Amino acid sequence: MAKNKHMKPPPQDEYGLVKACRALHAVVDQLDATICDKVGISRNDLRCLNLLEHGAILPKDIAEKLDLTSGSVTALLDRLEKKGLIQRKSHPEDRRAILIEATPKVFMELGEMYRNMGEAVVDLANGYGSQEATQAAKHLNDMIGAFEGVIKGLRDND
Repeated sequence: MAKNKHMKPPPQDEYGLVKACRALHAVVDQLDATICDKVGISRNDLRCLNLLEHGAILPKDIAEKLDLTSGSVTALLDRLEKKGLIQRKSHPEDRRAILIEATPKVFMELGEMYRNMGEAVVDLANGYGSQEATQAAKHLNDMIGAFEGVIKGLRDND
């Protein structure tokens, strides 16, 4: 990489937090790739299914959250519907709109894989004292907030 005299040097990571965050991101990325391979879907397909975890949403919300065009979302939804992972249903308040929701097949196919991850995290936390586990959750949530701030700053600079 060429040196740029305007670039700041990387921050000192005396606590190993940056390294740990990067490693966590890498392992979650590997988990997602493995799940995609096992289910036979793309990364964007998985991201879409994750958006449906808490209920039905509009296709335009999927497009916005995944930064996809409406045509790309239509193709993505067609693929997932063909695999029986999502269904389109009428919006109860707007006859012209449709909602996208996960089918029970999603929870059967992906549920066990994510349940294994959840159980591993709970087992790890059970090895901590309750105060230490609460602090760990606080630190992770603080990291999420910090990353969201960086994302906002990058988007605001567009």
